[in-house]
Amino acid sequence: MKSSTTSILRTFLVISCLLFAVPAPAALQLPAINEPASEIRLPGKFTWFDLATPAMNDQKAFYGSVFGWKFVSLGRTDDEYTLILNDGKLIGGMFSYKPSEDIMDGAVWVALMSVENPDKTAQIVKANGGSVEVEPAQLSQRGRHALFRDPAGALFGVLLSESGDPPDFEVAIGGFFWVDLFARDVEKMTAFYRLLAPYEVKSQAISDDVSRTILRAHDLARAGIVPVDEEANRSAWVPYVRVEDVAATLEKVVEGGGFTIVPPDERLHDGNVAIFVDPNGGVTGIVKWDYDAEAGQ
Repeated sequence: MKSSTTSILRTFLVISCLLFAVPAPAALQLPAINEPASEIRLPGKFTWFDLATPAMNDQKAFYGSVFGWKFVSLGRTDDEYTLILNDGKLIGGMFSYKPSEDIMDGAVWVALMSVENPDKTAQIVKANGGSVEVEPAQLSQRGRHALFRDPAGALFGVLLSESGDPPDFEVAIGGFFWVDLFARDVEKMTAFYRLLAPYEVKSQAISDDVSRTILRAHDLARAGIVPVDEEANRSAWVPYVRVEDVAATLEKVVEGGGFTIVPPDERLHDGNVAIFVDPNGGVTGIVKWDYDAEAGQ
């Protein structure tokens, strides 16, 4: 049975608001996000995704079965930092954390945005109602990064990569394709993020009753902001993975112990998008995208 779009998204945010009291990974040497290095800078592009989880082995088994991801541990560290590879290409990481006793046990994705100056970005965040979770710091090979919360509480990161930003290319099946911010006050969040990157704004209808605000930079759409109603008491960034078949992927999600919170709906990208929760609370979107078909429209 299909719920309305706004009701589904409200349910999603009520669930996910419990999952965001997450510490940052401990400092360690991380590999460059580009090999070989590029000379490209694309401020506003989301270039890396980390999953903070209290159950590392469970998460690797789940996402390995759902997306075919492989994992490489960086060694014996307190946070067990592990790289995520899709078809042999680095796309993100996972790190372990122990939740405090007063919060719900859960996993959360952290999306990192390319910026020109993380230190200046931290000042802008603090001056405009956000907060700094991890002060800007230099990580050998990786670059300068920081973690923030926006004025509505959504967790996100920024990165000035030492190896440049990944060039724009067609995302492979199993790769991170998109990222949406689900927010109660779309206008306020749009204004906030436009202070952090050179975004242009465009409105896009995603159903009869919902429009997404598109954040564009360097001639491409980089992220979306989707409205939810007042019962959703916190914003959240959610990454989407490109898949070959949405229904078949959701079957793997259920087999692995996860569940769907936004099922395929013909009103949303012709039924080719969905959102699920993994067995440890991580919220992930999936999308079927045909580059050739979309280019012809």
